[in-house]
Amino acid sequence: MKAVFSPGPSYVDPNVRKFAGWVHILDLYKEGLEELGYEVFLPHVDPKLIDQSSTVSKILSYDIVAAQQIPGDAELFLGPPGYSIAQMIAGRDNNWGGGMRNFLYVWNNADWWRDKQLAEEYKRFEQPYDLSPTWRWINRTALEMCDHVIACSPWVKRTHARVVPEDKILITFWGVDSERFHPPEVEPEGFKVLFVGGDPIRKGFHYLWKAMEGLKNCELWVVGSTPFGNGQIQFTDRGIVVKQFGMLPHNQTPDIYRQCHVICIPTLEDGIALAIQEGMACGLVPVTSPETAEVFVDGDSGFKVGYWAVDSIREKLEWLQHERLRRAMSIRARELAVSQTWEKTKEGFKEIIKMGNEMPNERA
Repeated sequence: MKAVFSPGPSYVDPNVRKFAGWVHILDLYKEGLEELGYEVFLPHVDPKLIDQSSTVSKILSYDIVAAQQIPGDAELFLGPPGYSIAQMIAGRDNNWGGGMRNFLYVWNNADWWRDKQLAEEYKRFEQPYDLSPTWRWINRTALEMCDHVIACSPWVKRTHARVVPEDKILITFWGVDSERFHPPEVEPEGFKVLFVGGDPIRKGFHYLWKAMEGLKNCELWVVGSTPFGNGQIQFTDRGIVVKQFGMLPHNQTPDIYRQCHVICIPTLEDGIALAIQEGMACGLVPVTSPETAEVFVDGDSGFKVGYWAVDSIREKLEWLQHERLRRAMSIRARELAVSQTWEKTKEGFKEIIKMGNEMPNERA
């Protein structure tokens, strides 16, 4: 058996592999296919052939070049919606006319939800937001063409159920490496709130910053991007120290997590935040938006708060400054996080592939 695994150009980019924790999930998908007995073929697309002038030109140029490499005997295709249409078309005559069985994975919410959450927000901060109808058409058409959709959370499934039939979408949750991400031996001093995100607008940094106004004796630690640049800044009018680390290699993040007490990401749009699970595994109590908080129980192992509810976010952070209360919730957060292992993620993925392959192939 042969499978085409085509995750797009970022997967083999050394810088992406260094900084992005989600690359490990794609490695697990590849391992899962191999464990199911597939010979996995990964298209090679020379970066010089990828047109970087726009989002649409980037995804189409990759997809078209990769499509020319599809083996004629491939029985299965796995990739993301945006990079897959041409490859799925190229393989439609494979398998004696039955075509490839096409699986697409979705890690973010459907375009209609993303646009609803983000378009006006980016405009408010005078930042560009790509509303290309061509890009939307590519994503939607790919999802309609494929046989099965692999979602990372129930929220992602719900938003995509307005695009494709709900029974076409199956879920496998993400995991965490509890040996790398674990609590410190000694409780860190003070009270430190951690924010993790490469896109401060999408991840809701502005709302966290407003929520921290009036908090006393606390620090805000940031991994990723903020309007303040990098380094340490003392905001004397607020009594807050902001310590910024910029974008860090993923293998350096556990040490940062272990020096903090709470992870707060009031994201506007997220499929599921890997940083939340990693923080919980390190004993941090999560305060985050409901859509990315499906990995914990509200009020028991963390707090689910809408990004716009600034006063409520502040209230939860004030409550968590009480060490005894926070520590009990921290223990439950850790227990819940480590119960979802990467091995479970891979086994869930393999079950989806097996289940999909057992369904009748309407093209055969």
